[in-house]
Amino acid sequence: MLTILVSNATIEGYFQVSFTVYAAEEIDLNDMLYAEGARFDPEKVCLPHTRDNIIDKINEWINSPNSDDVPRIFYLSGVAGSGKSTIAHTIAHRYEQLGRLGSSFCFDRADQANRRPDNIFSTIARDLADLDPQRKHVLWLTVKGKRSLHITRAPREQFDKFILIPAKNMHTIGPVVIVIDGLDECGDEGSRKVILFILAEAVRHLPSNFRILITARPETDIEKALASKHHVFCKRMDTIDAKSTSDDISLYVQAQLSDIEGLERRWPSGSWCLPLVERSEGLFQWAFTACRFITGDGKSGLDPVEQLDILLSPALSKHNLSTLDQLYFDILVRTFPSENAIFMDRFRLILGRVLAAHEPLSVSSLRELRCEDDYVDVGLVIHPLGSLLSGVAQQDVAVRPLHTSFQDFLKDATRSKQFFIDISLHHSRLTLACMRVMKRELRFNICSLETSYVRNTDVPDLTERVVEAISPRLSYSCRFWADHLQATAYEDIVFEALRYFLDTSCIG
Repeated sequence: MLTILVSNATIEGYFQVSFTVYAAEEIDLNDMLYAEGARFDPEKVCLPHTRDNIIDKINEWINSPNSDDVPRIFYLSGVAGSGKSTIAHTIAHRYEQLGRLGSSFCFDRADQANRRPDNIFSTIARDLADLDPQRKHVLWLTVKGKRSLHITRAPREQFDKFILIPAKNMHTIGPVVIVIDGLDECGDEGSRKVILFILAEAVRHLPSNFRILITARPETDIEKALASKHHVFCKRMDTIDAKSTSDDISLYVQAQLSDIEGLERRWPSGSWCLPLVERSEGLFQWAFTACRFITGDGKSGLDPVEQLDILLSPALSKHNLSTLDQLYFDILVRTFPSENAIFMDRFRLILGRVLAAHEPLSVSSLRELRCEDDYVDVGLVIHPLGSLLSGVAQQDVAVRPLHTSFQDFLKDATRSKQFFIDISLHHSRLTLACMRVMKRELRFNICSLETSYVRNTDVPDLTERVVEAISPRLSYSCRFWADHLQATAYEDIVFEALRYFLDTSCIG
């Protein structure tokens, strides 16, 4: 083994180059659990010159001289829509560019099947290994020849064996930054318990150059676990200067809307900006959603100036909802004929499918994952919701709520009223839909392999064969039909469909 280490001081932290050559040994960590898609999104960073105060504070903490007195964790908490995630993505993006981002893990309630409490630390460990060949080698020595350890789903074991031991067995210069966004979205209190224990207790044993930024809503269990720890620095979004927040939202709104044709004629001298900023009440998600609604794609039949008039109308409905909930409610009321019972049934059917799915589905998959008697056009419901959902304009891009708060809104009957989605009713329909897809598409030797006597790793074009032969809807159905069944109350129709499916064995 040959190792050459070169270090240089930089403006922000330190830069380290490590050249390592390992002879006669192949390091393969690919079978360790990894959360695909959990990485930060460079498109979700803060607009330049916004959130400078809090970002500067986080930068100062990251680049503080290493000592046991410097907290390992910066815990940033705040209500839904206050901009925590954008700050997290900004920090992750900045330190990736500096070569100091060890890992970023963004929980998403709409994708809990992939971003789970039992794969967070194995994902972070693999990212850290990719950052530094020395760390990768130490991790390999830890798991080498231990198949069960490779694939362990025990978070405490993952942290101790995959992160803590390698960290203690090597020396690095400069900060190692880890970003964990949306910790409150990793599950309920029970599934978060072990993660919180590790963050509250075990993290303090990491070397002093580790910096972990965590964002979350101030849930009781998270606050209790982190707020009083010596190695945790706590900052709440609502303690950020209100004027600074309003100024940042104003910059964002102007950047998004100032080029709209006809805006100045209707609202001269930028008089449209201040009312929008005031209505946001300090919530960046309100401003983001409002701007998407205003700029739209024309499917509502109204131009952007008319959409803006709607949002600023004094006649907006009031139901004692929160600022963000009120915006969601008003957009839905103005987009869909809520007095039409037939259409509302379609709305609940399609949005229920979106919210109940264990991982985000594309429009084409949502169209195929249906029951025999379901002929609703997915596009009629999905396409007008571009201000609230992503992926609505493409056939093969995952459809998901742009913000978790919209999902929470739809699942709460008190808040969403006639737009309420009872998720429990949709698991049975997805169970039937999955069995319908498997019955139609599964077949023996689906990838047309020449022989079954070779390992998967020895089939050179297996990935291409899988992509060609197994549709996304079939892949989803095979992986999650049992999960939907488990969440379904007994129904005769589901029982009969399950018995038929198992008895007839569509692949026999």
